[in-house]
Amino acid sequence: MSAEQPHEPAPADPPLSAVGDRVEVRPPRESDTPAYAEAVTRSMRRLSDFAMPDPTNFPIVLHNQSPTYRTFLVLARDPEGDHGLVGRVNVANVVGGAFRSATVGYDAYDPYVGRGLFAEGLELAVDLAFADEPHGMGLHRLEANIQPANTRSAGLVRSLGFVHEGFSRDFLHLPGIDGRRAWRDHDRYTALSSDWPAAPYRALGLRRLACVVLGGAGYGASGPGLAPALAAELGVPLLSAAAFVEPGAPGARDDHVTAVLFEMLRTSPVGGVVECRASAPEVRMGLARSGFDPSVVPVLDAAVDVPRREVVRLALEVRAAFA
Repeated sequence: MSAEQPHEPAPADPPLSAVGDRVEVRPPRESDTPAYAEAVTRSMRRLSDFAMPDPTNFPIVLHNQSPTYRTFLVLARDPEGDHGLVGRVNVANVVGGAFRSATVGYDAYDPYVGRGLFAEGLELAVDLAFADEPHGMGLHRLEANIQPANTRSAGLVRSLGFVHEGFSRDFLHLPGIDGRRAWRDHDRYTALSSDWPAAPYRALGLRRLACVVLGGAGYGASGPGLAPALAAELGVPLLSAAAFVEPGAPGARDDHVTAVLFEMLRTSPVGGVVECRASAPEVRMGLARSGFDPSVVPVLDAAVDVPRREVVRLALEVRAAFA
């Protein structure tokens, strides 16, 4: 479904249910047990790369249904073969109040994989998660956590408009493509009710950060410098004049080098730490041309061998300046 034509649940749709062009989405029923067992069994080898499929756990799925854990079954409107179960979507860890958020997980089942049916069903399930109660769940934010190697799953949520929001180390103890269980890193992809339905593959629009370090260890000073330490802590590029001039050379104050650094800052989607030797007017002009408010951007003096605690403190102040 396109962002221009979002699904509107029909007035007759029962709660937590929706019907699309090729699939319908609804809560599980006890009568779905045989289809679930067959679907998971047929898909087990593929699903085992990143999950722990169990064709016998449907009674647990039924028992776990509650306001904090909802399962949506995706069923083909024109089923084929020995079952019509396209997949399932779990909306779990639901927290209300000021949070109104949850995590979303899912499995797609053979023989329907690769035809777009599950993508339609997942979009309908997200519609229901964001729809007002009692028809939907009344949520504001959904987070899908996906192993970096699971590119097919990540591509699916990106196609629905989820954005990459971050990275979580050792997030879940799961199988991976190496065939063993271990603590697995995951990427976080999110969708918000306030911008749903969303355009496919949209960019997050990251907050740009910047600070300026005047002088720098790159000009012949001994010991590690503040600028590279700050760039690493902030996770932004280091834009240093040391990359353009020889240490101690007179050209370290060259106006052209400073202009190049601020042009690089202007084109960086995440900002950066600018390390240069420039006058206060040059810094203000360069920041303005880079799209930053010069009155906001911290300007620091160069230092070497800065204690780690101080680097973190300064980095937090830089982040706070752009809050």
